[in-house]
Amino acid sequence: MIARPVTRRLAAQTRGGFTLLEVLVVVAILVILASVATFAVVSYLRGAKADQATLQAQKIQQAALSYYTKTGGNYPQSLEVLVVRDPSTGVGPLLEGGESAILDPWGNPFQFQVVMDNAGAERFVVSTVSPDGQLIQWPRQ
Repeated sequence: MIARPVTRRLAAQTRGGFTLLEVLVVVAILVILASVATFAVVSYLRGAKADQATLQAQKIQQAALSYYTKTGGNYPQSLEVLVVRDPSTGVGPLLEGGESAILDPWGNPFQFQVVMDNAGAERFVVSTVSPDGQLIQWPRQ
């Protein structure tokens, strides 16, 4: 005769598994980790938009200096002349991207002004303000 192993069913109380409390603790830990990760991503994206605005301001300022050179010492009266061909001077377009090239990452138009620096020379300064009130300008002062 062949001996068969004896199998017993475990009672319901001794079976392995997770209790409701253990599952809730794991879910709570996952929610906390997700909220920390979300905060980090939002912070990163906010900084990335500010960096993008700085780079766009830099490009606009370079295009304005190019306009200044090509027109014999005149800065543009508006940023729109940098994205289209100016019929009065024949200069342009100096920025790629059309109208969106003169809008900041939040959809607002960049502002500019011609200011005098400490040495008495004119400087073309491009600026915008982020939704949280941070002034972004190029060149930096």
